[in-house]
This record gives sequence, C-alpha cells and structure tokens, in this order.
Amino acid sequence: MEAFPGRMELAGHDGVVLRRLEEDDWGVELMLARVEDIPTWTMYPADLDEDGARLRAARNVRAADAAHGIRYVIDEGGDALGTVGFGRSEDGFEVFYALRPDARGRGLVTSAVAALSAWLAAQGERVVWLSTLDGNAASEAVALRCGFTRFRSGTHVDGRPLTVWSRRLPANP
Repeated sequence: MEAFPGRMELAGHDGVVLRRLEEDDWGVELMLARVEDIPTWTMYPADLDEDGARLRAARNVRAADAAHGIRYVIDEGGDALGTVGFGRSEDGFEVFYALRPDARGRGLVTSAVAALSAWLAAQGERVVWLSTLDGNAASEAVALRCGFTRFRSGTHVDGRPLTVWSRRLPANP
C-alpha cells in the first residue's frame, strides 16, 4: 500500500480539499466536539477540552504515520468544515466523518467518502466499512449514496445500537 496521501482535491467542490490533520489542527477537533449533535452521532466526546483535543490530534498524526489510518480536515479556503478519514481494523478500513452544520447539505461528506473509497480501491482493498448509530438518518443517507449496503447490526462501545455497512470496491478502479 502506498503512503496515505497528504492532500486530495475534492472533485465537484471547487476550492475544497482534504488535507491531512496535523497536531496544530487540535482546534478543529475541539470545535467539532462542541457542535451539539456531533458527540451524539460520532466518537467525539462531548466533554473534550483543549488538552484532550491536542491529545486527539496527536494520536491521529501517530496513526497516520504508522499507516493505521488517517483523518483529513475538510478545508475550504482555509476554513475547516469538518473531518473525514479511515482507520484500519482486522476487516479492512472503516470510514468516518463529522461536519459542521453550516457545511451540511452540499454533498461534501458524500464526495469525501467516495474519494477515500476510490483511493483504497486503487491500493487493492476490496471492501470498505462504515458504522452508523441507529437513528442517524443523515449518515445512513451518506452510506446509501456512496453504495454501501447494510451488513449487520452491532453495538457501539458505549452500548448504543448501530448498523455496520459495507461496500465492495472494484478490482480495477
């Protein structure tokens, strides 16, 4: 597998790039954790403080350096709209994302998930995963638009029910 790309243009969204989250992006982590619905639907902790945000950003940088996964900032002209990324598990890679409310409804997450999935397919991965907490209709819609199908039910680490989605990737993208 090639090294994770540090930057990707987001097709169909002029001026929007996915850029590797770095340690000095801890403010993006803190901002997203303070968006009311993001801790409800993601792994962002509601009680995240500056120290925790710095630690979270540093952990993500270490994961990218070790090729375990990567988080990107969805950046529009220097404005951080959210994050998207993927992490390695025993079953392949799982994508994840969070987006500010004022940036939603533009297809940014759908395009970003499609771009990450295409990159993984080009690296020879044959399946990509996505998990949604039950009731998160917006994330379920992203999954469906990106060609994921329901794979199984599961339980989040905090005990909430979730759905695991899978997408078969093309052999020759």
